[in-house]
Amino acid sequence: MRRRLLITYLSLLGVAVVAFLLPLSVTIASRENQGMFIDRVDDTTRFATVAGTWLRGGRLSTLQSEIAEYDRLYGIGVAVVLPDGVVRIASRAGIDPDEPLLRDEIRAALSGSRAQPAGVIWPWQHRPMVVAEPIGNSGAIDGAVVTVSPTDGLRTSIGQQWAVLAAIGLMLLAVGAALAIPIGRWFARPLNELDEVTHAISRGELTERVHDDVGPPELRRLASSFNTMAARLSALIDRQRGFISYASHQLRTPLASVRLRVENLADAAPPADAAEYRLVVDEVDRLSAIFEAVLTFARADTESAELTDIDAGAIADDRVVAWQAMADAAGVRLTRAGVDTAAARAAAQTLDQVLDVLVHNAIKNCGPGATVQVVVDRDADGVRVAVCDDGPGMTDDQMAQAMRPFWRQPDRGQAGAGLGLAIANALVTASGGMLHLRRSAAGGLDAGVRLAAAPAPARVTEPVE
Repeated sequence: MRRRLLITYLSLLGVAVVAFLLPLSVTIASRENQGMFIDRVDDTTRFATVAGTWLRGGRLSTLQSEIAEYDRLYGIGVAVVLPDGVVRIASRAGIDPDEPLLRDEIRAALSGSRAQPAGVIWPWQHRPMVVAEPIGNSGAIDGAVVTVSPTDGLRTSIGQQWAVLAAIGLMLLAVGAALAIPIGRWFARPLNELDEVTHAISRGELTERVHDDVGPPELRRLASSFNTMAARLSALIDRQRGFISYASHQLRTPLASVRLRVENLADAAPPADAAEYRLVVDEVDRLSAIFEAVLTFARADTESAELTDIDAGAIADDRVVAWQAMADAAGVRLTRAGVDTAAARAAAQTLDQVLDVLVHNAIKNCGPGATVQVVVDRDADGVRVAVCDDGPGMTDDQMAQAMRPFWRQPDRGQAGAGLGLAIANALVTASGGMLHLRRSAAGGLDAGVRLAAAPAPARVTEPVE
């Protein structure tokens, strides 16, 4: 979180620095070009004025000496061009009026136009600055004076000033980065703490809270609201646990008493009412079973699970043996397949109870002649324990609703509270696992449980003597 904040902050700072320095760099380059252009225009205009006088008097030797000395001192070439485009005098050899850089400027001057800036010369451009001024006036143009100025000094000056700006920009970024670290820590600390406390509460540590006195005001309000929510959630769960505990103590005894009293009435019941008596006993037993299922489901949803290492293969073997007699009585073939051992992580007794629900449902719903197989597999992602059968199975809509509390298959007509799969799902979820239903390869139901694999035991290296 803090790293992403720093990257975002520094990126925005970098954009701001560039947005500030880039126009300033362009302004500096334009200003330096403008200053040099004005100097060259002044010199060129002076030479044009003198050349006009001397051209009409026919004495150009003095002008020749002056422009030669000017070229020697400043390295700026000067040439006087006649209206026909011929160079009359020049401060050096090699000034060609037909050269592309000079041609347009000379033509404009011979047409009577004053010199205009030809654009900014940037530090990476190695071209001279050409300025041409007309000799005479717009009514009678006697020629033009052109100056060809090297721009090494101009480009060096612009580059140096740009270097200063770059140093300022880097300094701003460095200061911003130095300030970003404490700012990012100040901003991200409440979020990191909120993340840690959220994970702690999800693990069942309901007393954990975040500090609501650090960070920006918005995050302090968020932390305060989170603490209030966590406190209310903790109180709600405590009340629910208290209700479950109270119901366990207050309802088990009356139900047991009713069951005992009904059994005591067995001898007094007339033979003609034996069937009705048996129905009452069955309903009391069913009420007790529903009550225990409801308590188990509520307890699985509220109590935190302490995970431990289990052997899914050994548990599967044990449950197959435990349910073998019921399977034989129902005419169902119960088998075991897959790996012999598979170390997994789950709460104690979780996989035992879940397999009891899944195997019992399979035996009850498959019908005589069916096969129920308990399969244990392990892979890189964890351990999977599945109860597969070749019975009638479920439709997609039924599988989507099967783990809802009190849901029962409408076409089976069998007794039950409809809490078995809901309890199994709650138990598996509390252990960090997942329960899923799908069609088996044989066309029946595949009820599978996926649990996290137990970490491999650390190898102990014995010292070599």
